[in-house]
Amino acid sequence: MKFYLIGWLILSISCSSSTPKKDQTKHHSLQENHAWHKLLDSAAWRKNYNFQMFSLRDTLWTFHPDANWYSVDDGQQWTKSSLPNVINNHAFLDYVLFNGYIYGLGYFKGNIERYSFKPMISRTSDMRTWETLAEQSNLPKRFFYHPFVFQDKLWIIGGEDQQQQYADIWNSEDGIHWIKQKDQLDFGKRSNSLIVQLHNKLFLLNNDVWSSVDGIHWTKETDEIVKGEQIFGYAAVVYDDKIWLLGCNRNGQFSSQVWVSSDGKDWQGMNAPWSPRGGIAATVHHNRIFMTGGKYGGTPDHTEFVYSNDLWTFSKELKKDN
Repeated sequence: MKFYLIGWLILSISCSSSTPKKDQTKHHSLQENHAWHKLLDSAAWRKNYNFQMFSLRDTLWTFHPDANWYSVDDGQQWTKSSLPNVINNHAFLDYVLFNGYIYGLGYFKGNIERYSFKPMISRTSDMRTWETLAEQSNLPKRFFYHPFVFQDKLWIIGGEDQQQQYADIWNSEDGIHWIKQKDQLDFGKRSNSLIVQLHNKLFLLNNDVWSSVDGIHWTKETDEIVKGEQIFGYAAVVYDDKIWLLGCNRNGQFSSQVWVSSDGKDWQGMNAPWSPRGGIAATVHHNRIFMTGGKYGGTPDHTEFVYSNDLWTFSKELKKDN
């Protein structure tokens, strides 16, 4: 999940000065047979946030703004790859895994006030070099969206540019040719939405949750993931037939909590042992959740930002024989 400074500043001004509400976190029953384990105090990459992790052909990958790293031993040892960063700014665009390739959709240089964008499409299968599929495409010229795969196509929902946010959905069979499937979606204009697939159903995650079986028609599952609070800045993964939200910012305050749901409607919280943070990188690899990165701070109580590069896993605990 991208954790965006502009949106965070707005929320922190309006929320962090308010009286904190009583913590509504409930200890989920899953906490009894799952556990977090720290693999590394400091991983190979620089402390940062807003980057990605992938699981590809038995190899764990970290796509970091500085470089890309891979591990073939479940995160214990990491090797720096020669594969460069082709999209340039991870805070605005994402990579996506599609049909055994990693795709880079677009190229972004600059910041939200002044930038250049190229609708170039790249992909790699050997994880050493990029193949440029198109220098120009009709990829929508926007940012702050998260591409996803559904029904053997690439899809994007919403996002924004300097003028506005969008409420449309597009898909593509090859990453080059994009077709708008619908505009004015029921949930309205929005950006930064995360989309995951559980039991052949899509779930669109912001502070609220919507679901769809076809990407076109959407049903609201809940107005609020955490009742009475605004949450954002999290990463979302599907693991053990449930949706897991990692590193939620709650009412302008960073947390180390995890929220989990089997249906997108009812959510329960779990405490995690890692430091409070948002904008982390996470993926599921070899039946474990891996997470790293993130940042904390910028609040009245902690004005300086602290960045992370520790590496954690989350998995089921094996029952010991008596």
